[in-house]
This record gives sequence, C-alpha cells and structure tokens, in this order.
Amino acid sequence: MAEKESMSGQVYTIACALTKADESEQETLAMLCAAQEEALEKRLRDGVSKEACASAFICAAAFLAAAALEGARAGGEELSSLRAGDLTVTKRASGESGRRLEALCEQARMLMQPYTKDGSFCFFGVQG
Repeated sequence: MAEKESMSGQVYTIACALTKADESEQETLAMLCAAQEEALEKRLRDGVSKEACASAFICAAAFLAAAALEGARAGGEELSSLRAGDLTVTKRASGESGRRLEALCEQARMLMQPYTKDGSFCFFGVQG
C-alpha cells in the first residue's frame, strides 16, 4: 500500500499542477509553498491545528503559493496558446492573469475563513 503524501508534499503537488512550474521554478515554488503554510498556520484560531482543517489548509496554501509564483511571473510575457501549423501565437491579456491571481487568493481566503483569526477591527461591549 502506498504511503500517504505529507501535507507539505500535497501543497507542493497541487501548486505545481496549478502553475505548471518548470524545472527552473520548482525550488522557488517549494519555498513559496513552505512560506504560505507557515503564514496560514500562524493565522489559525487558538485550538485549531492545520490537521483539523487539512483539506482547506492544503488547498489554500497551494492556491496562495501558485498566486505568488504567477505574480512573480507577471513581469514576463505569457502565452495562452501556440500552434505550430500556420503559426498562431496568442498572448494572455494582463487583466486575465490578474483575475486569476485574485480568484486564487479569494478562494484560499474563503476556504480558511472558518479556521482563521479575523483580521478586521471591531468594538465589543462599548458603551456610548
């Protein structure tokens, strides 16, 4: 029976699939995955472990790492399609890339919302 992949390994595997990271980007992506895991773990509510919300944690960390790598790539040209016969090259619109990054980050936020500390400011029991 195959051994189950670690949470960090699962984060990296999903992030690789999302970004289609080539060999030259894999070390950077691995560091981004580790950094996102650490950041998410620090935001967990007291008493909530990353294992308690494993599926959401893994997906959210992978989405954030993928967004970070794609954000770093944004300075370069991205091709959305390339055909060999009669040569067709299509550049991805810059807005398209930005929307994808926003969608990944928003999805990560939504997945982790039930498990993380709220970063907003509010008053409780303030008498006026």
